[in-house]
Amino acid sequence: MKDLIIRSISGLLYVTLIISAALISDIFFIVVIFIFSSLALYEFQKLIQYRSPVPFILFGVIAYQFYCQNLNLYLHLSLMILCIGINLLLTYFLFSNKKINPQPLQKSGLTIFYLVVSGYLIIATTSLGSSFKNGASISMYLLIWVNNSFAYLFGKSWGKRLLFPNISPKKTWEGFWGGALMCFLVSFILIPYHPLYPSWTFPFLALSIAITATIGDLIQSKFKRQAKVKDSGSLIPGHGGFYDRMDSVLFTAPFVYLFLMLVTYVS
Repeated sequence: MKDLIIRSISGLLYVTLIISAALISDIFFIVVIFIFSSLALYEFQKLIQYRSPVPFILFGVIAYQFYCQNLNLYLHLSLMILCIGINLLLTYFLFSNKKINPQPLQKSGLTIFYLVVSGYLIIATTSLGSSFKNGASISMYLLIWVNNSFAYLFGKSWGKRLLFPNISPKKTWEGFWGGALMCFLVSFILIPYHPLYPSWTFPFLALSIAITATIGDLIQSKFKRQAKVKDSGSLIPGHGGFYDRMDSVLFTAPFVYLFLMLVTYVS
């Protein structure tokens, strides 16, 4: 019971900080996401036994150029495509049950395009249209949180069939479907707040997020299992580290950004 209380309090503080920063201003949100993603990046480097300041510097430069609206469009699109490519490659390694064993140069590319660019694309969601301040960013986080929270609750209450026993012995199919259902239902509440998008956009996005958020969590579990650790860190009481807390959004953000950008362009 004590662990659940600690987990709930720290989780609530984390959620409150992100939503408050997003509603206050772009710069507050960018700073918060930059700090959280940098901490996740640090923890990820420890997991894969890689040490380099270059990804942190690159992350800072990209985030600053984006805020100043000086980032080249072709560079932006190239980073997004490479990030999605790396995510799909990691998904292949997950489902093929192959060990992720990058060499030194590959570790650099993995760190940059999996963590740095994903963190940047979370920040980039502030450029997507909405009827309220950073509505697309907040909605993305909300759907991920709903999915993950209800997947945990449904799995804990009714979970019997393991989803991916070799990687995560606690995730179940019942939890996955429960999280996906609640995520889908909540998405209808978001429709009136996003009049710039067709009404089907967020229900479809919710179903996509249920898949990508789960895969992102499983990929992080795979890295932890290979490193033989329980948590990526200990900075968030009851949750582990920032990589533990951000695994779903880091994997999901590139796909959300691409999807909403395409819907905006087509519309």
